[in-house]
Amino acid sequence: MGTTDVQVLVVGAGPTGLTLACDLLRRGVGCRVVDRAVAFHRRSRGKGLQPRTLEVFDDLGVAEQVLAVGRRAHRLRLYAGGRQVADLSIPPRPPRPGVPYPDLVVLPQWRTEELLRNRLAALGGVVERGRELVALSQDDDGVTVTVASGGAAEVVRAGYVVGCDGGHSRVRELLGLVLRGEGRQERFVLGDVEVDGLEPGVAVAWFDGREYLAADPLDGRGTWQVQARVPSDGRPEPVTVELLQRLFSERGFPGVRLHDPTWLSEFAPRAALVDRYRAGRVLLAGDAAHVHSPAGGQGLNTGVQDAYNLGWKLGLVVAGAAPGDLLDTYQEERLPVARAVLAGSDRGHTVVFSAHPVVRRLRERVLAPLLRLDAVQRAVLDRSAELAISYRGSSLSGGRVGPAGRLRSRRGPHAGDRAPDARCRAADGSGPMRLFDLFRGPHATLLLFAGRAAHRERLAALAREVGERHGDDVRPAIVVPADRVPVGLDAGAAVLDPDGEAHRLYGADAGALVLVRPDGYIGHRSTPADAVALREHLGAVFPGRGRTVVH
Repeated sequence: MGTTDVQVLVVGAGPTGLTLACDLLRRGVGCRVVDRAVAFHRRSRGKGLQPRTLEVFDDLGVAEQVLAVGRRAHRLRLYAGGRQVADLSIPPRPPRPGVPYPDLVVLPQWRTEELLRNRLAALGGVVERGRELVALSQDDDGVTVTVASGGAAEVVRAGYVVGCDGGHSRVRELLGLVLRGEGRQERFVLGDVEVDGLEPGVAVAWFDGREYLAADPLDGRGTWQVQARVPSDGRPEPVTVELLQRLFSERGFPGVRLHDPTWLSEFAPRAALVDRYRAGRVLLAGDAAHVHSPAGGQGLNTGVQDAYNLGWKLGLVVAGAAPGDLLDTYQEERLPVARAVLAGSDRGHTVVFSAHPVVRRLRERVLAPLLRLDAVQRAVLDRSAELAISYRGSSLSGGRVGPAGRLRSRRGPHAGDRAPDARCRAADGSGPMRLFDLFRGPHATLLLFAGRAAHRERLAALAREVGERHGDDVRPAIVVPADRVPVGLDAGAAVLDPDGEAHRLYGADAGALVLVRPDGYIGHRSTPADAVALREHLGAVFPGRGRTVVH
């Protein structure tokens, strides 16, 4: 039994673990990914990718592949009390200012994982299958784990271990942490099956008291994810395609035939959360840290956001470019988000599935008719898009208050908010570009909004200073509200904003500065630009000199 060393060991190769591993590898961090499964699964599971997750995938280089194979158009027929109450059609939306990916994308989870594994391989990584964590101990310098594979065992010495191994997390168990929360006395069965007799591309959802049935098309070849609520009392009936077939027949779809299942399962909804995400050099992410109802389509997406928040912080700490206590901000920022998601999904579950007479009447007579309105449909989708998540209360969010205690910027996003995209033009004349093109990669971006010549000169000097001091960790860009680079300004450091879209979306006046973190959130902003406050913020978060990174 030999011992191997690695900077970070990621346990679990679902979307959370794969996102984290991709982010770490492109930062040049040595990373291994182990998973207890001996083969990659083909289950649809978490199939809804929210707009914010698509922005993460844009940064990681997989958004185009997701959009090429995922479904952005949605058609849904709602049935309640034995009758059709709504027929909803939601076509794809074009990008809008600040939001390049406005749609929910339906893609089976196995396919999302496949795309992430391909990206992992392109970055030089691999998922080590059939390898289960069986022991873990840590000291001040690292973590020692034992990984079993068949009859063999390997001792791995890692700088950090991140448990992304799901609701039954072995890492969480070995840490002695517990998911605390309430379960519901409900039983749902689900699976991926071939379905004949439903209109292609049209999902159905059927409610009647405590009974629920749904089918969602996964592709254009007849594969659907089906779900149903079944009695939770008495002896549970095994999950079979025959059970699902009977439920469809009993609940108003006698002409529908189910066959050739590729996955059958069951679940009991539960909202539960650990009380901490970090124990020394071991951290938890995704379902290992929080589980909740699938209502609202937040589970997979919340895990991806966990990984994206943690990746840049862990990368800086491992490289010695930031102090270890930067990792404390991972829990500080993500634990409140998980609490809010759990509360929201729990409320959503009640609205969608409750058999209480008042809730049932509300669902059938008020909510279903309202969902016919385009504005209501968009509002529901936008509420779950995760674009409004903010870290305003985080210790990493600075520059909100001026020397006299006044708010520095009342317009546009604040420190801690998501940094919006904007359409700009390249200063070298090569054509249109986006702010997200500047953000893409394992670095922070300093946006310096320049107008008058006096501002440009001062901001150009600040850009040079930041570039020299922080190297590839922080990349400055001077945003000029013009269609050409002003005389005397280095085109290599400039971005053109001829229509003023970036200035409007950021609520930025000439002389403002906005520091965008590597995960696309605003870490610091000030209007007018406060160089002293920026230096203090960068010194605390990015104290190390920049280094060569893998893109």
